[in-house]
Amino acid sequence: MTHNPNEPTKSTPDINPATGLPMVDDTWTDVGGSPYGEDIYQPAWTPQAPTYDSWQPSWDGF
Repeated sequence: MTHNPNEPTKSTPDINPATGLPMVDDTWTDVGGSPYGEDIYQPAWTPQAPTYDSWQPSWDGF
């Protein structure tokens, strides 16, 4: 059986790579409550419409 580098090991204290917090023994959850490889306190990225310069040309009634 090959060890997957993205999964915790039992040979050393497991650290959640997303949070840097130690994992609770025999679980996939770190001490902060995040599942392994995720940070539940990091806001999810949400795509947003591009912002444009609000400058609008001013025409003097021409």
